[in-house]
Amino acid sequence: MEGDFNLTNRSRIILEEFHRACLDKKTADRIKAILLIADGFTYAQIKKILLLDERTLSRYKNVYIERGIDGLIENNYQGRHCKLSEEQIQQLKHELDTQLYMTAESICEYIRKTFGIRYTAQGMVQTLHRFGYRYKKTSIVPGKMDPNKQKSFVNKYKRRYRHLADDEKVYFMDGSHPTYNSHAGYGWIAVGRRFAIKSQDGRKRINLMGAYDPKTGEVIVRDYCTLNQESTVDFLRQLKLRNSGKKIYVICDNVRYQYAKSVRKEAKGLGIRLIYLPGYSPNLNLIERYWGYLKKTVLVNKYYATYEQFKEAILKFSRNKSKKLKIALLKYIPEKFDMLEYAFT
Repeated sequence: MEGDFNLTNRSRIILEEFHRACLDKKTADRIKAILLIADGFTYAQIKKILLLDERTLSRYKNVYIERGIDGLIENNYQGRHCKLSEEQIQQLKHELDTQLYMTAESICEYIRKTFGIRYTAQGMVQTLHRFGYRYKKTSIVPGKMDPNKQKSFVNKYKRRYRHLADDEKVYFMDGSHPTYNSHAGYGWIAVGRRFAIKSQDGRKRINLMGAYDPKTGEVIVRDYCTLNQESTVDFLRQLKLRNSGKKIYVICDNVRYQYAKSVRKEAKGLGIRLIYLPGYSPNLNLIERYWGYLKKTVLVNKYYATYEQFKEAILKFSRNKSKKLKIALLKYIPEKFDMLEYAFT
């Protein structure tokens, strides 16, 4: 079928980057063929544009699906000798890992000035792919995040909390505030068509406090009028009621209402040990991934005519204790941490 082929935004960016750098007509036509197929053009239409037969177009498409951009263009570049020595390659990789280059041309200029070696932009793109580099979007991390403190926490967690006794429980705790409005997301949609989701104009939100056990997939969620010291104390009491006779460790952010003296005092009285994460480290709090899973499952691409329907959908999902959901959560939220580091300063 011709109309069952789509490109992600990242794949399209990579193809367009290759095409901009391409000097070889045959390679350029292969890339244009893939872009045109993804845009919904029929083989007959592309045949008139590129003067390529339908069998060739089908082969290009299958090669791209199976082997990506490297497979699409490798016939023209396979076996080319790299102009850089091993030492120069390592120096280039260090440069790319510490400085951000936005175009292949700028990397060519760096190589010319540093090593006296000339590359075409097209050759540079192919070389970068062989070295394991892709044209990707940058990511944003908190400016005050301390990578060393994050590593220290992860090492401590592995030593102390990765393996617990039968009478011990560990939870990751934090709040969330889903807002009553529409959340657009991705889905399989016919080429050339739109799939519109109704929007709400509401600004009301629901205030949730939750805890996630990464060893069993257990989730505990409660709805509060607001999240403050009092609601945090109440939530800790609920954790204690559910785990009578057990030692409880609660890992949470050091936001003001969770670090309040009254909260720490109540936790001590309940026999709950609070472990505070390093500042600006939401990536270490596994409950954040649960909130993301909830949003993806209940809110993205969904329309709720009333706030009450919106709230009920969230609470119904949070009350789900099925074995199937726990298995899904353990797969989606494993006991692993995403470590953040600054690539550039």
